[in-house]
Amino acid sequence: MSFACDILLINVVLFALGVWILVKGSDWFVDAAAELARSFGVPELVIGLTLVSIGTSLPELASSLCASFYKESNFIIGNIVGSNTANIAFILGTGLLLGGTLNYSRSVVRRDMPILLLLGLGLIGWFYLGVDAPQNSPAGLGRIGGLILLAVCAFYSLLLCREQNTQDAATTEAPAGEQPAEVVESPDAAASVHRGKAFGLLFFALLLITAGAKLMVDTVVWSAAKMGVNPLMISLTVVAIGTSLPELAVTISGILKKRNDIALGNIIGSGIYNIVLILGSCAVINPLTGDLRNSLLAMVIMNVVTLLLFLFMLRGTRLYRWQGVCFLILYAAFVAWSVCCVK
Repeated sequence: MSFACDILLINVVLFALGVWILVKGSDWFVDAAAELARSFGVPELVIGLTLVSIGTSLPELASSLCASFYKESNFIIGNIVGSNTANIAFILGTGLLLGGTLNYSRSVVRRDMPILLLLGLGLIGWFYLGVDAPQNSPAGLGRIGGLILLAVCAFYSLLLCREQNTQDAATTEAPAGEQPAEVVESPDAAASVHRGKAFGLLFFALLLITAGAKLMVDTVVWSAAKMGVNPLMISLTVVAIGTSLPELAVTISGILKKRNDIALGNIIGSGIYNIVLILGSCAVINPLTGDLRNSLLAMVIMNVVTLLLFLFMLRGTRLYRWQGVCFLILYAAFVAWSVCCVK
C-alpha cells in the first residue's frame, strides 16, 4: 500500500507530516531506550555516546531501510550523503553563526574525525571500483561492503564504550579509606512499572517511525516520477534536511548552552553511524547502485566538507563564527549544484 496520491499539494503535506511523525517518533524512542538503559544500570555517559548519536540518526535509518526494500538506491545514497553534508556545512555552520565559538576536545581530532574521513574516502573507493557491485552495474556497494561497514560499526561502538568505561573508572575511584556512597535502588515493583511504560513507549515510537518513514519514501518516489526529476536530487536536499532535524536541534541547543562536546560529538558521531550503520544495513538488504556519476560527485563534496572541518580542527581547540560562514557558503553551493546539475 502506498501513501502517495495523485495531487502534488497533498503529497507535499503528507511528506511534511511524515517528517514530523518520524522526528517525534525518534525522540520518543530515544527517551524510552534511555529510560530502559538506566533501569538496567547502564552508565549515563555510555547512553549519551551511543543513543544520542544513533538516536538522532533514526530518521535516516528508518527512511533508508524503508527505501531499501523498494530498491531505491538513489533515495538512500542521497539521504545519507546529503545528511552528512548538511550536518557539517548547514547545521554546524548555523550553530557557529549563532553561538560564535565552539570548544572541543583534542581526542575528537585524534580519534573520531580521522575515522569519519577515512570512512568517506573508503566509501568512494569501494563504490567506484565496484568490488562487490551487482553484475549489471559497473559500480556500487554490495552485501560484502555492507557487512564490512556493520563490522566497523560494532568495533567503533565497543571502542567508545571501552574508552568511556576506562575514563569513568579513573575519575570516580573513591579516595583511600573512603567508602563509596550507597546506592539506593528503587523497589522492584516500581522499576517494573517504569520498564513497562518504557517498553510501551518504545513500541509506539517504532510504529510512528515506521509510518513516518513510509510516508516520506512514498511521497518522494511518487513526486520524483511525476515531476520527472531524479530522486537523488530530492533526497540530497529536502529529505536530508528533514531527517537531520534531530541533529539540528541537539547541535544548536548544545552550542548555545555551551555543551560543546554534545554539539560537535553529535555531528561527528551521526556522520559515522550514517555510513557504517545505515549504508551498511541497506547494502546488506539490497546492493546500492543508482545514479553512479552524481552519487560519486555528491560523495566527493561530502568528503571535501569533512576534510575542511578536519583542517579547521587541526588548528587548535576552538571553532569560530567565520568558519561557520564558510560552511554555510559551501552548503549553499552544494544545494545549487544538487538542484541545477543532478538531473
